[in-house]
Amino acid sequence: MEIASYSFANGSLAAIKSHRLGQNWPVVYLLLNNNQKNPDLYVGETTSAVKRISQHLLNSDRKRMTEVKIVYDNQFNKSAILDIEQTLIQMFLADQKYVLQNKNGGQSSKHDYYQRALYQDKVDAIWNNLHGLNITGQSAVDIRNSNLFKYSPYNTLTPEQERVSFEILNNIISCLEAGDIGTTILQGRAGTGKSILIIHMIYTLIKAAEITYNDADLSPDEVVDLGFKIQLHTRIAEYIKKHDNLKIGFVVPMTSIRKTFKAVFKASKGAGLKASMVMGPQDVLAKECDVLFVDESHRLARRKALTSYGSFDDSCRKLNLDPYSGTQLDMIQARCKYSVLVYDENQTVKSSDLTPEQFAGALKNRIVNESKLTVQMRCKGGSDYIDSLDKLFDCQVSGEMDFQDYELKIFDDPNLMIQQIRLLDKTYGLCRSVAGYSWEWISKNYSSVKEVVEAGKEDIELCGKKYVWNMSNQEWILRTGAVNEIGCIHTTQGYDLNYVGVILGREIDYDPTNNCITINRDLFFDKKVKSGIDDKTLMTYIVNSYKVMMTRGIKGCYIYACNPNMQQYLKKFFGR
Repeated sequence: MEIASYSFANGSLAAIKSHRLGQNWPVVYLLLNNNQKNPDLYVGETTSAVKRISQHLLNSDRKRMTEVKIVYDNQFNKSAILDIEQTLIQMFLADQKYVLQNKNGGQSSKHDYYQRALYQDKVDAIWNNLHGLNITGQSAVDIRNSNLFKYSPYNTLTPEQERVSFEILNNIISCLEAGDIGTTILQGRAGTGKSILIIHMIYTLIKAAEITYNDADLSPDEVVDLGFKIQLHTRIAEYIKKHDNLKIGFVVPMTSIRKTFKAVFKASKGAGLKASMVMGPQDVLAKECDVLFVDESHRLARRKALTSYGSFDDSCRKLNLDPYSGTQLDMIQARCKYSVLVYDENQTVKSSDLTPEQFAGALKNRIVNESKLTVQMRCKGGSDYIDSLDKLFDCQVSGEMDFQDYELKIFDDPNLMIQQIRLLDKTYGLCRSVAGYSWEWISKNYSSVKEVVEAGKEDIELCGKKYVWNMSNQEWILRTGAVNEIGCIHTTQGYDLNYVGVILGREIDYDPTNNCITINRDLFFDKKVKSGIDDKTLMTYIVNSYKVMMTRGIKGCYIYACNPNMQQYLKKFFGR
């Protein structure tokens, strides 16, 4: 690989043309303006560097640029440079050192191709080379771990996500044009990219009229694919022209990750996103919207085990809802013309969560469409790993669970597991230890781990060593020092980790006689979760929590079970 630098001037064309890969070879390039007050950047790809740079020299939008950097590589191909261009755009947007001139944030669907992992490694090599030249502000590892990169509105969608996005956005416009009220139920297991898709759809609805495409280097098939996007964007733009800009909201039930999304939206002003678009379920009373997108709608609340019944009751009455039968989903439906509800019944973890019956009831008198995401995007174990977790807790697994690129291990020593997670965090970042709610939270009134230790108020003891529950409920995953604490389901749901260490607590066990999972209600200490529910329902919430925690890790999941029977059961299937 070679990164060559040229002045952004006609005089450089001869030098680019004379390079052995300068005329008829796939390349990625950067156009830079290093003005300290207003630095600009354009990221592109082409099969002819000299031809494309000559076109940019005639483009008035590029007149501020002063430098060209071209990445030459003997191994580049068309699929690779499209993928590299898309990823670099997302990384530069997350880095925030430059203002990008790219108006489309990349235009091709994300697809797999031969040796894609190799080319993604090349992206990091390119980035770190640029970092060494002080062109980027953060390292590749830091960028890839950042939420602004993971949840960027410019994220490239997979073909499946593109199809689902096309379906949902067309349904939205059709309903709005007809004056109907509608709902799309977006289903998908953990890690299928539902939040990414929502943010991309919000961006599309806001910016459809401004998104532009360059088809100069695209194949005929790619031009056809692009035609569908242009058709959709034109339809959205025409609706907005007739009816004014759409009022859009993004409802996030979980407090912890809501703050994260607010930060992402605030930092994505160029995409038309605003932090005020991100709201809690009952915030919808203050803002009637055309379209409300709801992440994790299974976590919307009913009138059960709430922190504040008064606030819930007041919100219901303002919308003429019965507080005893109404739900936060009913509130949302009353405040929008169209709703997109991300729904996964298998991720309900609290007694205050909506029941399936209440969810279905909130869909009455609306035109309902259903869409589904199936491709696993988080865990390298893929969909097979997610399906195997279901079989594991249903006691229907046969044979060892092996997922090739996914590191799945069971530890006999929980302290060694936690130590390994801490070491991995130093290398990869975003590696955390989490546990089931099998210990009381006695440290909750302290402000630091140091204070807890000095007072002797640690929450968890494992094989002679003591640990502290998460010291914050908001954005705990992202906090400095979080790797030295133990997180719970309420601080991890919705987040990605590189490696996760999961401690199955004393409340969950395996019965070898009857070949089934059991729970001990007395050893489960989340009072709000178990309030007013029977053991069967509580087991569902506990098992769902462990499944959610065990699907947080991108690269791997480490496991330890406190109860010997559970530990022996897991050993049958997991590598040691």
